[in-house]
Amino acid sequence: MRPWLALLCAFSLAACGGANTRPPQSPAGGQAATAPAAAATSSQTGAALTTPESVPPPPPECASFVSLDATASGSAQPEPCGSGREQALGALADALELGKPPQRHEALAALEVCPAFPPGAIRALRAELLPVECADVIVAPVLESPPAGLSPEVRDALLGLAYAGQLARLVRNPPVIEPPFSKARFAEFLRGPLGAWVLGQARAIDALAAKGAELSGYGKGITAVEAGLADMRFVEVVREVPLPEELARDNELRDVYYMALDEALEPRKDRGRDAALVGLRIFASLGVLHDQRVERARALLSKLYNGRRIDRLDELLLPPLPPPAAGSPEQRLAALLPAFHSGILLQRFSATEPKLLRALLERGIAPVFRSQLESTPLSSPARQLYARALVHLGQRYWRSEDFARAAKLVELDADGREPQTGEARLLAALAIALRTGPKDAAEMMLRGPFLPDSVGNLAKLDELAKSRQPVGAWAAYDAALILEMVPPHEADPRFWNGLAGRFQGAAARLLDPAQRRSAQAHAQAAAETAQALQEQAAE
Repeated sequence: MRPWLALLCAFSLAACGGANTRPPQSPAGGQAATAPAAAATSSQTGAALTTPESVPPPPPECASFVSLDATASGSAQPEPCGSGREQALGALADALELGKPPQRHEALAALEVCPAFPPGAIRALRAELLPVECADVIVAPVLESPPAGLSPEVRDALLGLAYAGQLARLVRNPPVIEPPFSKARFAEFLRGPLGAWVLGQARAIDALAAKGAELSGYGKGITAVEAGLADMRFVEVVREVPLPEELARDNELRDVYYMALDEALEPRKDRGRDAALVGLRIFASLGVLHDQRVERARALLSKLYNGRRIDRLDELLLPPLPPPAAGSPEQRLAALLPAFHSGILLQRFSATEPKLLRALLERGIAPVFRSQLESTPLSSPARQLYARALVHLGQRYWRSEDFARAAKLVELDADGREPQTGEARLLAALAIALRTGPKDAAEMMLRGPFLPDSVGNLAKLDELAKSRQPVGAWAAYDAALILEMVPPHEADPRFWNGLAGRFQGAAARLLDPAQRRSAQAHAQAAAETAQALQEQAAE
């Protein structure tokens, strides 16, 4: 067993190394840092961006994007910028709508010197839209020679993007051993190339996570999520290391090996989870609705912690939104820009205007827009759209405060009456059912999807389910889905049979084939659970 113990020792060191360099926030307590960034330190501005040892070099294609920077060295107001802010925003929207990435990034590079845009903002946007592995290459020149007027908010975003680019290249291509896999060769491989790679990758993750912890806002969130993803990749990469035939064909020995390996990797797995949850908490506070980092983090968390599926609320059914308007440049940009960047580039516009608010729902509601929505009397359409945004935030991040605020917005309309539209009634019923759930994704992951008072609060959904309109079928499905997430502590076949009936009733009314199939699948699973419990009780 000595070779296998050598492997576990190597991975245990990787799992425990650098434990004091993780960001100090606990995912289960406290609030994410959302205050403006502190004044820049000398180590973070006007200096070369360093790359920790063991970080692989960027892919060769990254160099082609850097070469585009020459187009941004022209006059103070080149032709692409137009003659004013409105034309510059139109040019930016045109660039973002270009279908092919090379042309899009060339057009964006030409806009970097437009005086209508804050210093560094377009560079940060370019890095956001590139393959994540290239981000540090793109932002390095700006960090080495910061433009005048670079705000702490944009500076920290640039740094976070740089650290994220380096983290994304870690834990990707471990050394491999060629067959035949003898015990002796495998033990030597573990003590040598693989062990050194594991320790090097772990130290690089810790170093970059520590740098990210010094940032604020979006930059801190980006780094935390990518550090968490890198840590969690260890679990998958290490478990895929091919075993010698002598070990693989011995079932008992193989099981003991994987049990010991999982135990050794558990600290690294949990640290990855905690870092990702810290990042997701920051993203939630910044109003991010749709972002590839959020998708990747939620997917990996759901895979590694299947009993705590962070994406469980995604299955809730809501009426489809109408497409966003594509009229003014700010409306086009609101639908295209990631939430952080819309808050930087569109902050002069009002999110209380329903068309702009609808467009923002495509990517997210930045804090500057949420402040507007919270401090200004809203029209009924704007109230409903904002409530929809809050429900979406609650779905993605399990934030009970977002559901509670949505319930207040649409439980009664502006005149103190019950909401009239079917969508508003469904939003209100869902928000009431979920507002007493977990505080956020971290609490859900650590404690489960408890909804202490929500079962009793299904009354609004059940009442709405009686409607013969399509909204009634959606309400019936959503009520069943919420019940499915909080089964009774005691195994009770009656609960599962009742749940199967709820889903079957919803399936019979749903018009969309995919939604109907989903309800039928849930009904079958509930019925099978009830049958298994009945058979177990009869034994």
